[in-house]
Amino acid sequence: MAGKLTAHRFKVVERRQYVVALRTAGATFRQCAEQAIAHFGAENLPKGYDERYAFTDIEAALDKAYKVMNQDLRAYQQIQVGRYENIVRVHWPEVMKGSKGATELVLKAMKDENRLLGLDQPQRVDIRVQQIDQRIERLMAELTSGSEGATASQLGTGSGFEEDSIVEGTARNL
Repeated sequence: MAGKLTAHRFKVVERRQYVVALRTAGATFRQCAEQAIAHFGAENLPKGYDERYAFTDIEAALDKAYKVMNQDLRAYQQIQVGRYENIVRVHWPEVMKGSKGATELVLKAMKDENRLLGLDQPQRVDIRVQQIDQRIERLMAELTSGSEGATASQLGTGSGFEEDSIVEGTARNL
């Protein structure tokens, strides 16, 4: 039974590699399916093999490739982190004695390690929230300044109406 299962998995991998190569070369999913049927024979493919199966094969092959790539990347990151930690460990006594060169070296290693681990990524700010906050502050200022009539007309049909619609639509999408 184990031999049959292994042979089946090998055929699935071979089929997926074949359709991925076709798709990479520019074939449509339908063309991938048609060529897979011609290459392997309909009897050697899942029943009803068509463009949906080709799509599923390609998606599964890419998912597997991404998982392997991510595992390799994590392993490489761990190797690099170990190297940075060794640099810090070896030069730390010099840093504690006040060595400017060792301090610069350790700080550079720490900065590079942070970059590798993504700890220094810029903070993402949703500009739409800031725009809504600014609009609210302007409206509040107008209301407290005693110009309620002007604000009401702006909200109803004036220059502020379009902006309010954009702000309201944006707020609903957040």
